[in-house]
Amino acid sequence: MQIMTERVLRFSQRGYYLSFLMAVVAVIAGYFAARFVHFDKSSESGIALQSLVFILLLSTLPGVLWWFHRLVERLKAKPDAEKERAYKQMIAIRLSVVDFNIVLNILLFFLFSDKSFFMCTAIAAIILLFCRPNQRNIESDLGLGVVNEEVEEDETNDQ
Repeated sequence: MQIMTERVLRFSQRGYYLSFLMAVVAVIAGYFAARFVHFDKSSESGIALQSLVFILLLSTLPGVLWWFHRLVERLKAKPDAEKERAYKQMIAIRLSVVDFNIVLNILLFFLFSDKSFFMCTAIAAIILLFCRPNQRNIESDLGLGVVNEEVEEDETNDQ
């Protein structure tokens, strides 16, 4: 069980830190793209795009967190091999949705020169902090912490 937890933790940490790398690349790309392209935020299409991005942010971020939590509860009943594969896929999807929102809002911040996209980026970055992997959460999500605690309690009761 400990080996599976370590593999999932390493996978999660790679994805988590890759998210920060993607944000840095988006900042650099947005900075250079803003030199050549600039959108008018007061045009009809600019307002429509801004509204669409806000709705996307406000629906996908809480939605992916809710979806992840809901599937984690179902995951505890599955066998260990399937548990690890499914959990890694869920982590990848959750980070992808958060990363998409961060990168999109960073790029639009530079292209529109609008501070509201910076605030949206900050919201998505805060959600990314909720996705920070640690061993205790992984064990809890996979239902392994309960097994380890029961084994430790049995060992202390035997002595």
